[in-house]
Amino acid sequence: MQNQLNQAMPWPFRLPRRMLLNGNFSSLSPVDQLRLITLLHIGWYGMVLLVLIVSVSMANGQYDRAQYNLIAVPAFLVPTLWLAYKHKVQLASWYLLIAMYATTIWGIYVRLLDKADVHVELLFIMIGIFSIILINSRASLALCTLLAISYLTARIITFQQLHLHFEMGQLITGMATFIALTYVSYTVKKTAMQIQRTIAVQNQALSELNTMKDNLFAIIGHDLRSPVAGLKTQLMAVKAGYTSAGQFEQRIDQLAQSVDGVYLTLDNLLHWAMLQRERIKPNPISLDLSKIAEPILLLYVSDIQRKQLTVTTHLDTAPAAVDEHQLSIVVRNLIHNAIKFTPQGGTIRLSTSSDKGQARLTVQDSGIGMPVANQTESRESAVQNRGTSGERGTGLGLQICREFMRLNQGTLHIQSEPGKGSTITISFMLDKSKKSANRSNSIPKLDPVEST
Repeated sequence: MQNQLNQAMPWPFRLPRRMLLNGNFSSLSPVDQLRLITLLHIGWYGMVLLVLIVSVSMANGQYDRAQYNLIAVPAFLVPTLWLAYKHKVQLASWYLLIAMYATTIWGIYVRLLDKADVHVELLFIMIGIFSIILINSRASLALCTLLAISYLTARIITFQQLHLHFEMGQLITGMATFIALTYVSYTVKKTAMQIQRTIAVQNQALSELNTMKDNLFAIIGHDLRSPVAGLKTQLMAVKAGYTSAGQFEQRIDQLAQSVDGVYLTLDNLLHWAMLQRERIKPNPISLDLSKIAEPILLLYVSDIQRKQLTVTTHLDTAPAAVDEHQLSIVVRNLIHNAIKFTPQGGTIRLSTSSDKGQARLTVQDSGIGMPVANQTESRESAVQNRGTSGERGTGLGLQICREFMRLNQGTLHIQSEPGKGSTITISFMLDKSKKSANRSNSIPKLDPVEST
């Protein structure tokens, strides 16, 4: 903010900024920085203008006006500059406005004693403009209203005391000017504050996205390279004859798990990027959640057997209208996470059901669970996590599940407690064009995978 303000100003207007006596300018809020710079400009260039006015008045023989300016103007400029350099921005702003108003009223009184007319429109308008910049909208609104009343009163008194012709057009023009100032001080400034708050929210969202991006690059740089490097090493060892075909075959399951983890991570990254660019649109069709769950579960039979997990299924017909590809990604992430975060010998239960107008798919595990903070809709939930066997990932899976469920007008509900496992349920509106029917024993008997 500081650099932007400096670069936006011509070099003469940057001089007061360079004369700051304290080095804590950057500690002020952006609004106070703008107010402080405005006060410095008013103070220093007001002094330059004072010298010019006094010189012209003296040259024209108007010694009384020169004397008035020499007394009145420094009375509000010098203390304002002193307070500004002390970084007492609010106090300096109020002092400047009150002192300018008081000296203006005093100037009107002095001129009337000399039986001389004085046009105070410009002085009052200047105070109103300064108030829009230096104080909040409500206080500025009140001050502009006071200025309008003061202007109207001063002109009426001037007409009466000096026996001048009553100029209604002048009064109307003056009041219209202050009405415009009042409008600007309240409506426009309020709009500007709303825009500023919106920008602040957007900046926060961008900051969160930037943090997520940095985390993702860090994970990609290490966690994706490691399994690919392992696979490359194994292939080179077979090619060079250091590993026999039999030894390589024994390691296929482990390599397949690494490759599957890499593939799922890359797939999640691709879909996350497309979601950020709003390039993904759902194409809902009528399908059965149980038929989606079966083939995805079979993809992880080797991982289930390696960790000696007991998997039970209860798959009832659950018809829903949903995008098949996006639903497959959601279910795959849920099952993959359940396997990753369930310890050796744990249990996983996969079920589908339909009741109360909802088609549901539930993945329940006896794993390590998750803290409450990771169960929210926050983008910060997309953080790096480690599985029970050292598996690592981006943490994007759950975030992508949420986004795809939102696109398909579904809901994702999490029940989890650290150390007590997790139960994640996705649900959609029931597709009534299909009839419900119980189905069991849908998964082949592959120990330790069990069906009920």
